[in-house]
Amino acid sequence: MEWKAVKNLLLVLLLMINAVLGFFNYEQYQQNMLSSSQEKAIYEVLSQNRIILYTDLLTKFPPMRKLSLSAPMYSRDDMKQQFFAQEEVTITVEFNKTIITGENKILTMEGNKGQLVFINGTRESTKITLDEARKEAKEFMDSLSIKIAENFEIGNVQEIENGYKVTFFEKYKGEYVFANCFEIYIGEKGISHVDLNYFITEGFTGDKKDICFSDEALLTFLREIEKEREETGIYETVTVQKMDLGYDFQEMEYLKVDNVAKLVPCYRIYVLGKQKPYIINAYTNEMIREIKE
Repeated sequence: MEWKAVKNLLLVLLLMINAVLGFFNYEQYQQNMLSSSQEKAIYEVLSQNRIILYTDLLTKFPPMRKLSLSAPMYSRDDMKQQFFAQEEVTITVEFNKTIITGENKILTMEGNKGQLVFINGTRESTKITLDEARKEAKEFMDSLSIKIAENFEIGNVQEIENGYKVTFFEKYKGEYVFANCFEIYIGEKGISHVDLNYFITEGFTGDKKDICFSDEALLTFLREIEKEREETGIYETVTVQKMDLGYDFQEMEYLKVDNVAKLVPCYRIYVLGKQKPYIINAYTNEMIREIKE
């Protein structure tokens, strides 16, 4: 009987511990969630300052680790196979640049950056819609003979002069890697050129750290907009088309020791009329400046 009583007591204690742990897990979950009142407040604050949110807000913000990248290693044969298949090409080298010229394509690679130019476009001239641009860009990515393209997803589509820019980002374990991207420019004659930036994703590193919420990042964005308005004297309404969370360079730095870089969680805020997004470090809630090349 005594042993039975002990077992019952232990069972009760375990149930109590589970209840306490469940409570703290729920509290932690709630702490990493944007409340409806916070969401309403940021919409109102931005609206009062002539900033329109034409997108849904991110609402979940679990702690995030850094992401490690390394410099890619590839040969001229690799590049030829990836972008030209069996096509006859001419390969030339200018300093650190490798230039591969085919019948209708010119690929220029320098380190992790490259540009593929379609001299005469990719098809006959015709008007193009946003959905058609997305479809054509996806078909280009599917046509590449590189397996890495399978890990890329459409991250953003922007209307530009005479067409659209469709950007594919790498998706690593559910997270965008902004440092790895294909920017595909499409007009009436199809694809005019593709800018690409690629590193090898090594994996997450370091301890998990809290990140700022989307409303906090938007307040930082608001301060940047107000600063620009004061500098330019232009006080037009600003429309935010999209806001994403992913990984990018801290302070947009180059690769560090041993050709390894550490990316940090960042918000990207896309504004109507601007090709480049505003980038905010999600650890520090500070605006990241563009790299100077």
